[in-house]
Amino acid sequence: MALRFGIIGCGQVSRVGHGPAIAVDSRATIEAVADPDEGNRTSFARKFKANRVFKDYREMLSNAGLDAVVIASPPWLHRQMFEDCIAACVHILCEKPLATTVEDCMRMTEISKTTDRIIQICHSKRFETGFQKIKEMCESGSLGRIYQMSLDWHYYIPDFTQGFLRKTLDFFKKAGIDFEKKYGVWRYFDERTGGGDFFDHGPHYIDLMRFFFGEIESVYAKTGFSYPGRKFEDQAIAVFTLSNGALAVIEKSCLAIGRPEGYEKGMINAEKARVRFEAFQEYEHRPMKLGVYRHLNMIPDVFTPVFLPRGISNTLYFRQMRHFIDRLTGCDSIKRDFTGKWAAETEDAAIAVAWTLAAYRSSREGREIRRSELFE
Repeated sequence: MALRFGIIGCGQVSRVGHGPAIAVDSRATIEAVADPDEGNRTSFARKFKANRVFKDYREMLSNAGLDAVVIASPPWLHRQMFEDCIAACVHILCEKPLATTVEDCMRMTEISKTTDRIIQICHSKRFETGFQKIKEMCESGSLGRIYQMSLDWHYYIPDFTQGFLRKTLDFFKKAGIDFEKKYGVWRYFDERTGGGDFFDHGPHYIDLMRFFFGEIESVYAKTGFSYPGRKFEDQAIAVFTLSNGALAVIEKSCLAIGRPEGYEKGMINAEKARVRFEAFQEYEHRPMKLGVYRHLNMIPDVFTPVFLPRGISNTLYFRQMRHFIDRLTGCDSIKRDFTGKWAAETEDAAIAVAWTLAAYRSSREGREIRRSELFE
């Protein structure tokens, strides 16, 4: 019998990520969906043939007979929904960021220990084929000692609260096309989000650092604020010191003129090689680009490309869901060449949020924040 899934939150991440990933797996079905927005829930249920539709997720938990739930709501709602799902004894796949405060993250970590249900947090980049390959190279020792990691992740989101862009968005909204609603513009204007672009995306790579290299020891960061209509920063630079002695730099910005889906490029410098990667907007379902530059590459001065599996089923949302369903069914259908756990657990996600908030604290206080201060 197929696993019965419920989805809380029928916005973009569910429409493009979780919904399609469940739909193609014969071991699961979307039994029910819940969303307070009538348009979201009815259109999603129609597209993915959900059997039942609810306005209130608590009613869904009580009446739909679910095996597992995807929490895909805004992060300030996660803690209460997480607790209610724990009480309902369902397996949980919860979106990141885990929550918006360290206190909520700590509470969620503690209550996750009270259930025998499987809990997985959507640090989906762990399931990118390219990042899986980097994890395997790190674990095999083929890179040698890691010295440094850098990431440039830029979007171009101009000020659309006034002028021509405001008029254009209003025109489409009157025609029934609400781009701001579809693409989650609340992230930039709602104080409940807990932070800006760095809070939304930074936890991905903070989690990857720990996944690849081990613990983080400290962070020093600066943030910038350019458009007064936004509630939080629109650019940030954070420097992390890792336990293995390596340094990592994350540059995030909404101000870099370029393609709408942005640029996400990085480099890992190590004793035996350099690794260059480029990831693409998750909703595009495109494979990463990955290249390795070893000593012999100095002769032609080019990176050797790494072949990565193609096809939508090999993109991160689909592999993340497949691994989650594997865990629920006792399978292991995705080949990998590294040991230990793959998916992020509640504690991993809590630590990612804590380091993200530590970066904000570093910017406010103008000093380095160390690991001993994370949960103060």
